[in-house]
Amino acid sequence: MHYKQLFELRIIHEYYRDKICPDFSIEPTSQCHKILSGHHLIVKNQVNGIVVIAPVDSESKPWIELADNLQFSFILKLNNQEFIDFTKTEWKPVNNIIYNFSNKNFTNIEVSELEKTRTTLSDRKLPKGQNIFGIVDIYNHFSISQFLNQEIEYKITFQAKKQQWHYYLLADNETNGDEFLIKDKDTSRETEIKFTRFTSAKAEKTDPIFSLLKQQFPQAQQYLFISDSEIPCQEAGIKNIQLLKKKNSESSNPTVWIEHLPNPPNYNGIQVINALKYL
Repeated sequence: MHYKQLFELRIIHEYYRDKICPDFSIEPTSQCHKILSGHHLIVKNQVNGIVVIAPVDSESKPWIELADNLQFSFILKLNNQEFIDFTKTEWKPVNNIIYNFSNKNFTNIEVSELEKTRTTLSDRKLPKGQNIFGIVDIYNHFSISQFLNQEIEYKITFQAKKQQWHYYLLADNETNGDEFLIKDKDTSRETEIKFTRFTSAKAEKTDPIFSLLKQQFPQAQQYLFISDSEIPCQEAGIKNIQLLKKKNSESSNPTVWIEHLPNPPNYNGIQVINALKYL
């Protein structure tokens, strides 16, 4: 018996180095399981998706004919709770609302990105409390040929969350904190990451975290640096963001105090730098 691919579903995420998103498990609904079984279709799991294969005859036609608009539905379960920290999404695990990814309205065979809408767990008769992120509906219409000579691929693509980075710098009272600066030293980057420094007087009036640090470290100077633009989360991290200290001489290069500042955590974009241990 020969098998050929009916369709493939892949989940892509800009956050990961290789774009392969391993954060979900995909399983057919009970109704879809019956359809798969009835047509002798096999689902093969991959790191970031599934492949559905079908037994075919000598002309590469499925042994059991697939009815027009036959609907394959798969439950998308989130296995990595940190996913929402680095992903541009409005999904929340406490809500009844989930995403619906579908090829139902496709009019162009070249389109592979599934359309994203919203539905509810109750409308799709799905249980609560199982980290169900969404449901995927693949319809057997013109986009799936009756002759399985062409591999059909559908994609779900997620974008990385973007946020401003906040660095809170602690220094002793003898050090002139105004001489500190944060600089992006990676010349290969397409767009330089720039930071604006806020003085203690200005930050204390507008930033609640700054005020809390002032209470916790009353003997230290506090400085706040905020990135001028939003920075996308990425698995590899961003290197060469340096903490520098200007020298008295204008002609001298600044001293590197920290060569690679740690990236702020994805969930809040906030990092406290205790420069006291470097003094």
